[in-house]
Parts: sequence; structure tokens; C-alpha cells
Amino acid sequence: MTDLTGDVLAPQPEGIPLPSWSEVTAPYWEAARRGDLVYQRCTNCGRIPRRPVVVCGSCSSQGVGWEISSGRMTLYSWTVVWRPQHPAFRTPYAPAIAEVDEGWWLVTSVIGCRPDELTTGMPLHVAFHAAGDGVWLPYARPEAG
Repeated sequence: MTDLTGDVLAPQPEGIPLPSWSEVTAPYWEAARRGDLVYQRCTNCGRIPRRPVVVCGSCSSQGVGWEISSGRMTLYSWTVVWRPQHPAFRTPYAPAIAEVDEGWWLVTSVIGCRPDELTTGMPLHVAFHAAGDGVWLPYARPEAG
């Protein structure tokens, strides 16, 4: 039997299917290219929307701005994929949900550790990697130490 827990999780190679951009999400992808993890916050009520918006869903304000995150987060949930959904993906990979320190959730993939090292509450930080065509994806890497 093959030991599948020894493979270190790594960023995907260039050539995977890329996310599509819109006018609303462009600031997010432009920031990622610079190495910044950004999120929106309503300047009126302070709420953080679950996805990029033009109008705050809580107070209907159009004063929704972008803020730079610290990039620190905590692993909330994950799975390990051994059979990819697309042939361009390299396995194993660990899609995950992480709670970002500023109070929002990021859907990402964990890199830099073995699958059997993943634990709920694991401290992580963002690490960007090129995916092709100028797109940089935010991955989550375990905090050192």
C-alpha cells in the first residue's frame, strides 16, 4: 500500500482553470498581483460582505471600500483531494475555509505541509502564487514556529 500522507501540499502549476474577473472583483485580483490580500468593508456600518459588492447588503450604503488584510488566518475546515476535478490540477491539494483575523472567511488551499498535519485551528498566513495570465492566487501556509 502507498503512503499518501507524505506528500507536501504545494501550489497548483500554471495552466489550471482561472477565475473570471468582473468590475466588482477587479480590485481584489489587482491587489493579489501585488501580494496584498484585500477585503471589503462598509464605511457606513462597518460590516464585511461575504462576497464583493457595490452596495452594502446590511445598510444599502454605496460606501463599500477595500482594506488590506494582515494575511493571518486560522484553519476552519478542509478536505484533501486525491482525484482532481480537472486534469491540470496536481494532487494532493487541500481546499480549505480559513477565518481571517479581520473577521471574514477565505476559501483557499493550504500549502507547505503534509495532509496529515492539517488541524482545526492551525494558524496560517497568506502566500500568493502565479496561476497564469497575470492571475495570482492566495494560498494559506502554516505559520512558522
